[in-house]
Amino acid sequence: MHPVLQILELWVLAFITLCLALLLLAIFFALIENDVTLHSRGKEAVIAAVASLIEGASVWVVVTFLPLGGPFIASRLFVPAIIVGIIYKFTHLEDWSRYEILALLLFQLMISFFCASLLLGHFLAALGGLFIFAVCLAVTVAFMRGL
Repeated sequence: MHPVLQILELWVLAFITLCLALLLLAIFFALIENDVTLHSRGKEAVIAAVASLIEGASVWVVVTFLPLGGPFIASRLFVPAIIVGIIYKFTHLEDWSRYEILALLLFQLMISFFCASLLLGHFLAALGGLFIFAVCLAVTVAFMRGL
């Protein structure tokens, strides 16, 4: 496949997971009765497009040019995740704290893990990860509502 099509495909996948993560972030913060301030849909789409382009291109570079063996595969994508966090921090400088950024990245990670596990046929891992994440979110919501 042509490299431009690969980057475009990874960009679209990163954009979809980032948009879903933003949606889940808004729902989660509504459940804990905390406001997450988002810009208009157009501005958020542009921010997500730029951030997902960086993610998609980074994944393409890692998959194409770096060997896939070894225990530190996920650590190679740590820097692009930090760059996405910085993009969202600067675009929501007055509105968001580090908790919103961390929650956004965790939501995107879990969406990506769930979809990748389903596509690779690891249904038990997908459901197990989803269940553990849902329990952690439920405990967090219960704790935050109790405060």
